[in-house]
Amino acid sequence: MTRPLRNRLGALFAALAFAGVAASLVAGQVREAEAAHRDQADVARMTTNMKSVCIGRFLIDLPQETRLELRGPRIDGFDISSFDEPEAAFYVRLAQREAELRATPDQFGGNKNLRSVREVKTDNGVIGKIFVHGHKVTEGTRNRGLELEHYRDEGVAIEAMVHGHGMSFAVAAGDYNPDNIEDLPRLVAKLVPNPRNQIPTEPGFCIDRAWFRDPLTADQGEEIMMSAQLPSHPDIEFLTILAAGNKPSRQSLLERSADTDARLTLAERWRISTLRAAPRQIAGITGDELVTRYAEMNDTVGYSFWWEVAGTVDNVLVPHFVFKMTTGEGDQEPVSTSMSEDAAMALWDKITSSIRFHTPVPAKRARPASPDNASAKSLRLPEA
Repeated sequence: MTRPLRNRLGALFAALAFAGVAASLVAGQVREAEAAHRDQADVARMTTNMKSVCIGRFLIDLPQETRLELRGPRIDGFDISSFDEPEAAFYVRLAQREAELRATPDQFGGNKNLRSVREVKTDNGVIGKIFVHGHKVTEGTRNRGLELEHYRDEGVAIEAMVHGHGMSFAVAAGDYNPDNIEDLPRLVAKLVPNPRNQIPTEPGFCIDRAWFRDPLTADQGEEIMMSAQLPSHPDIEFLTILAAGNKPSRQSLLERSADTDARLTLAERWRISTLRAAPRQIAGITGDELVTRYAEMNDTVGYSFWWEVAGTVDNVLVPHFVFKMTTGEGDQEPVSTSMSEDAAMALWDKITSSIRFHTPVPAKRARPASPDNASAKSLRLPEA
């Protein structure tokens, strides 16, 4: 074979190889476009039917399929938990707990462990008891500059075991200032059972299947978290954190992100793409929004969506607020995101745009009977 012919065949093979690569790239782009179109349709389907969730003092609309958990509620230093329980079973457990506390010796081996028992019966249908027990006193000396000072610390355990509307609640603190034990009866009086998680018609603080009627103040430090998943996209997770009355952190989300990026190696920076990084106002509150694309070491791709408000010390309506959505979450290691970038961004924007203050809509009251239809003697206004 002559050299010109050989060169011509080589060029032909090179052209064929290039055409094959180009065809593969085009086919890949077509597949990506088709997948993106399917994902956009999937997001449209999920967000057509949304449900409103009350968390703390805010409402968030989530896809109807969302599985969520409200956890870690805390107010005034008291941890709060709730669960389903028949009333008869509650009374048995309540009696057992009281007997246990009475039988427990105090710190000196005496019989004064149970300091007080208070009956609970509120206008919200909540019954039970409040126990104050485990009084402890710690004394000693400690350095204060060049001098020694005497100290005396006191603490008690205080717990409310209460029940209402088929649910039981525990509101408790293990080491509480004895001078402030009236905080618990006041808080329990505000507890309103809400078994079906309906949106309250009065202002207050929502937890799982209950809420606390206002007024509550920032110094009571109300806190709650929400975690959520989408069954149709198990790699997508949501996290919400609300905490009122905390001093804002020294750095904002965007400042922390910039500091972190500055410490990354060049190889790590190649794996991270920042898609959004700017202040964003939601529900009238300005926070930082950060959206990032990650190429993981196992060659999977995931996204992190983050909105954060630093919060205030003295305003329950401007708490420390974190709302996150991540994709590519696997059981053992990262997995490739199940949703295209544009579709994930659309879902994020749809949900975050729904965040709003819980503005109660008062329940309609029945009109009193008209004097024309009832005697003045039998006229009776409906109860509030």
